[in-house]
Amino acid sequence: MQKLSILIPVYNEAQTIAEVIVLISRLELRAGIEKEIIVINDCSTDLTAQEIKKAISLIEPNEIVLIEHPVNKGKGGAIHSGIKCATGDYTIIQDADLELEPTEINLLLDEVLVNGADIVYGSRFLGEKVKGGSWMSNMANAFLTRLSNFVFRIRITDMETCYKLVPTDAFKGLNLIENRFGFEPEITAKLAKNRSFKWAEVPITYNARTEEQGKKIGWKDGFRAIWCILKYGLGK
Repeated sequence: MQKLSILIPVYNEAQTIAEVIVLISRLELRAGIEKEIIVINDCSTDLTAQEIKKAISLIEPNEIVLIEHPVNKGKGGAIHSGIKCATGDYTIIQDADLELEPTEINLLLDEVLVNGADIVYGSRFLGEKVKGGSWMSNMANAFLTRLSNFVFRIRITDMETCYKLVPTDAFKGLNLIENRFGFEPEITAKLAKNRSFKWAEVPITYNARTEEQGKKIGWKDGFRAIWCILKYGLGK
């Protein structure tokens, strides 16, 4: 692996996006791997655009590829735009809300570099690094993961995780459709159909935030996730 593409989809995250961009720009990857940072502003209506520009002014401008959506397309839609521009050997997604620790991207890279994994998920529910998260949210995640394991015939502990490290060519070839949070079960289902991939998980730190703090996923997205698990897992 010579280059890693890091996609940062963002919608109305003015409080944290600048810090995320700066942290990612300063992140030193294992084995001298080069970074490609792709920020997708999904038609934010707050001060996110200004904060992105502020962050870019603090680093080398050519380190950032910035995509501006004229209309809001959702997290999945933002990722669709970002992956089209990705040129790295592998791609990972970084949320803009600081629930996860960017330095732990290296833990996922180790599974590829050292252990020969093809697909690596960062699990919020392995080990003892989980911080917060409501009982209801954790139970919903557990149910969706168990259902996806059964339908997709895989064994993971956190299907809904943001940190999914995927070969870029495989990512581009998935023909992803879901524009909102249905992206998570869709990509997992479609990756699982390739039985030659070697999967791995690593424990990651999870600093959960609340709806009051800006968390956007809700109960309706849970029902959509169930539908997506069945649709993409049982379909061709």
